[in-house]
Amino acid sequence: MNLLRQAALWTYAAVSVGVPLWLVLVTAAKPYAEAQRLSLAPPRTWHVAENLETIFADGAAVRGFVNSCLVTVPALALLLFFGAMAAWVFGRARQRGLRALYYLAISGILLPPAIVTTLQVLKAAGLDGSRLGAVLFYAGVHMSLAIFLMTGFVRGIPYEMEEAARLDGCSTLGVFLRIVLPSLRPVLLTAGVFLALQIWNDFFYAFFLLHGSERQTLPLGLFGFVSGNLYRTNWQLIFADVIVVSLPLVAVYLVAQKRIVSGLLSGAVK
Repeated sequence: MNLLRQAALWTYAAVSVGVPLWLVLVTAAKPYAEAQRLSLAPPRTWHVAENLETIFADGAAVRGFVNSCLVTVPALALLLFFGAMAAWVFGRARQRGLRALYYLAISGILLPPAIVTTLQVLKAAGLDGSRLGAVLFYAGVHMSLAIFLMTGFVRGIPYEMEEAARLDGCSTLGVFLRIVLPSLRPVLLTAGVFLALQIWNDFFYAFFLLHGSERQTLPLGLFGFVSGNLYRTNWQLIFADVIVVSLPLVAVYLVAQKRIVSGLLSGAVK
């Protein structure tokens, strides 16, 4: 029975994940004429280097990669640092007011952001269309999820460690930086990967927040390939761009997957 169940799961995974992934990979390696007929057959002649060269030369993939990093990395740093700080306060809260404030803070997981109001606020602050405005927007939108992921982990940190640090003359900020933040490393990595995935792959909000081709991220660059007249039917370039957009986070996940799983398990045990 177990063998049948495993065989069914592997079959489902091969059909639902393997087939689309194979289609993307083989199409990205085909020349223009072969790519027009979407099929699972491997290319007769491999054009991987030529397609990637076109993506990086004409599609401004390097610029999109840099812009994605300039938006994702600062937003992630703000989310993890201030999210951990807020989670520490909520995790140690005993007052009813703070508990009510915690539920208000995590309500943003369910409530969609008001994009029109946000754009008006950014315009009034002079941040409309800028990378800084996008960084602050993503930090605010995903802060609820960051707090939710880290608060339960904070409750599992022994309070005696903090008391001992205070007896040794450590300030409140020192307790956070020396005791709490290092103890949160597993969940920081787990939350960091989840949040980075959402920010890096976001297209909808980036479309409104970032103006001008010089600020476009990788997903916006992919949209340019799909919607532009020059690349409308060039499936080999579109799928090659999909690989370029996805590859950085796939690499991060493969490197950090063991720590991500350990962070989730340790948080569940605590």
